Amino acid sequence: MLLKKALPLIVLGFLFLCSSSYAMEFRTDDGYVIHYNALSTEMLPSEVLRSYGIIRSKHRGLLNIAVRKGDNKQLQNTKAVFAKVSAQTSNLAGQLKKLKIQRIEEGSGDSKAVYYIAVFSITNAETLEFTITVDPDYKGKAHTIKFRQEFFVD
Repeated sequence: MLLKKALPLIVLGFLFLCSSSYAMEFRTDDGYVIHYNALSTEMLPSEVLRSYGIIRSKHRGLLNIAVRKGDNKQLQNTKAVFAKVSAQTSNLAGQLKKLKIQRIEEGSGDSKAVYYIAVFSITNAETLEFTITVDPDYKGKAHTIKFRQEFFVD
């Protein structure tokens, strides 16, 4: 039963932190590490997506953000923190879309995980520019992250 409940966290965590081709990080000057990635939902197991009410499709993408504080050289020495997170995408034609962020909390104590996810539409060979704003611990110091990513659905 515990493993079944932890499966989504394990899979998301594994994909998020171990996939070097998709995981990126932003280090702040005040001791936070913001991990982020965007990928097609088709790359994730249906069981994991179902647990969050997300449909698996080659035409849907998932933005995943986690904010941690502590020793940013060793992940095991960091702790998940809450943050105010907002995000938007724009395509090369300049069409802007604000993303609806969903906070996910799993575990407790030192093993607590907090993720912020958003689902968005993608088309083949589409390049999206993401703008993510993160205010760790709601301290009023927002950090802006921008990145571009091309998606292929065929």
